[in-house]
Amino acid sequence: MNKGKVAWRGNFPAVVTPFTRSGEIDEKKFVANLELLVSEGAHGVVVSGSNGESWALKGPERLALFRRARQALGRDVTVIGGTGSIPTGDVVELTRAARETGVDGVMIMPPYYCGASRREVVEHFRTISDEAKMPILVYNSPKSTGVDIVADFAAELAQVEWVVGIKQSTLDFTVFEQTVAACGDQIEVFTGHSAKRGLAAVLAGAVGFVSSLDPHVLGREGISLFELSVAGDYENARRVQMRTLALDRRIGGISSGPSVMKAAMNLLGRPGGYPRRPLLEASDAQKEQIRNVLDEMGLFSQVRNAA
Repeated sequence: MNKGKVAWRGNFPAVVTPFTRSGEIDEKKFVANLELLVSEGAHGVVVSGSNGESWALKGPERLALFRRARQALGRDVTVIGGTGSIPTGDVVELTRAARETGVDGVMIMPPYYCGASRREVVEHFRTISDEAKMPILVYNSPKSTGVDIVADFAAELAQVEWVVGIKQSTLDFTVFEQTVAACGDQIEVFTGHSAKRGLAAVLAGAVGFVSSLDPHVLGREGISLFELSVAGDYENARRVQMRTLALDRRIGGISSGPSVMKAAMNLLGRPGGYPRRPLLEASDAQKEQIRNVLDEMGLFSQVRNAA
């Protein structure tokens, strides 16, 4: 049983990686975003996840971001680094190097594209665990990887020594509930898609969120959903959840995820930066759509009132 190796709990935004228009990492905005999210209530951060365009980052870039996050946030904030890739040896090497940067753990998705079987996925994680000896948050995103870690699969992975949690981003909420029932007493179960189901996930037993759109655009309001839900303040939790749902529904499909999120952040004066190719900056027409949604939701008024 791996419960007790970590005490991860709360809202952990999967932070964006701000790039310049020419594709370089904008370190100043990266740090500013980390500090802003923590000041607004984030309990931890995930660096170089899907939301951080991990697929566009080279290994040394990921490690540099891990180091910078650790330096910026100190030891009081949990920092998890995304080290997922396809070849097991590459993940082992990057995870070992990540340990030296001072991060508290790593988030790893199953090897994607290669069509790995369940036995091969389990062995992938077991090898990383045995050789890197570092807390691992398994990331289940079947839409992205083609591998679906359902409840009994998650329970099998929970037996791997350094697997301490799972970010369960299945779109099937029943599978999320089944995952909590199957291994929530052995590892920490976080939910993805908190903008859609954060309150429901807490009621089903989630110990936290690995969130994306909601904290980056709604800031303190979006981040508050976890604590409101845990505290049993269901009236306010439901109000915030309806806001995050509306935001996700209204801007989520305007462009690719990071492009939409960064455009919204930039419009609100938050440190979003730009995506890295092949993703493109939102077009002027798309930005106008996003601007209209933000205005209708009163977000520009909130920024002016906070200034």
